[in-house]
Amino acid sequence: MKKSFLILFISSLSQLVLAQIPTIYSTTFPDSSSISTGIIGEYGINANAFTSQFLSKFYSGGYIDSNLKNQVLDKTKNKNRIGADINYGIFAAFKLDSLFHKKDFSVFISLRDRQHFDAAYSKDFYKVGFYGNASYAGKTADFNGFNLNLIRYQQLQIGLFSSKLDSAARWGIGISFLKGEQYASIYAKKAELFTSEDGQYIDFNTNIQAAQSDTAKKGMASFNGIGASIDIYFEAPFKTKIGDSKLTFSVADIGLIQFNSNTLYMNQDSLFHYTGFNVNSIYDLQDSTFSGLSQDSIINSIAPFKKQKVNVTLPSTLNLIYSTNLSSKFTLSEGIRYVFNGNYNLLVYVKANYFFNKHFALNATVGHGGYGNFCYGIGMYASIGKSFNIYAGSNNLEGFLAPTKTAGQGAYISLIKNFN
Repeated sequence: MKKSFLILFISSLSQLVLAQIPTIYSTTFPDSSSISTGIIGEYGINANAFTSQFLSKFYSGGYIDSNLKNQVLDKTKNKNRIGADINYGIFAAFKLDSLFHKKDFSVFISLRDRQHFDAAYSKDFYKVGFYGNASYAGKTADFNGFNLNLIRYQQLQIGLFSSKLDSAARWGIGISFLKGEQYASIYAKKAELFTSEDGQYIDFNTNIQAAQSDTAKKGMASFNGIGASIDIYFEAPFKTKIGDSKLTFSVADIGLIQFNSNTLYMNQDSLFHYTGFNVNSIYDLQDSTFSGLSQDSIINSIAPFKKQKVNVTLPSTLNLIYSTNLSSKFTLSEGIRYVFNGNYNLLVYVKANYFFNKHFALNATVGHGGYGNFCYGIGMYASIGKSFNIYAGSNNLEGFLAPTKTAGQGAYISLIKNFN
């Protein structure tokens, strides 16, 4: 019973989030190459209160003892967040001899599977979910503002970018066609659970909006929605007294998906009063006592669903990075990242890159924000031969290094082949 309160957090999941266009070019697609192809993949999960140890046991069905629950409770605030992403796909980019009578233009195409999950919840929500409502006798548990979003879709992206413009500035734009596979959301503007002092009844006062894509069609082959999005990228180099610098701006996934008319939708403002069962004698206990009660009947009594089309705005990502070459081997970058429509806090970070030679480099990142608190990462770049590049690393190592204190985990890899 307690576990059901948070099962939507983890059960649907089967932080570097690679920007769509920058993955395809810049140092990845040098001006000396005419064709670039690659495979990219990434995943990340983070939370401000949950820990890796807690989430691992919760997802696998392991025993969560009081000490583990109390550790998370000590970290839980009045407002909490959790989020996860899984993205992978392939791409190809091609230089064009000329376009609109200008050289140094290129086109690209990519195909990806995208998954995103996020949620925001109160401290009372966690306490009732894992400790029960006994401590709220005569009190009201505040779930107001609870918000959960889960979306999975497939993306076909086609775009254009300029490798050189105004002293090597670069820009790019990508248009995506989206196939909606799965969607679920809950937003509780009001959700208050009152437990009577003697425990004889509970009142659940709600103002809830919720939606779920067609439950009869599941899996990657499911076509439950259609949509489109746009990505924009721009980088401008300039010189400073410290060294050569570059300002990079990108915004990804500006768009929406319309899920079809088989989508379940609910918008309900009601008070649910529950008094339980009256059983005078154990000999009177019959199956008929419970025949009218099920999970679906309880949900429908609180919030009846109807079928209709639902428009879903994608969680879109803003990146702004300022980089400076402090020497021929060392580059320092400061950046901010924000995810709109994703229960995300502004992430501020610093990244240091050290190039041992033109074939190998390491980087380290430290930041604060996002779905967690402080985050730490490390990555590497390796060039094998003249045309094969590997990018790999993690922007969230803290969950691996301290699983009892933080949740941040993630990894990314890009395998890229350039052709002259």
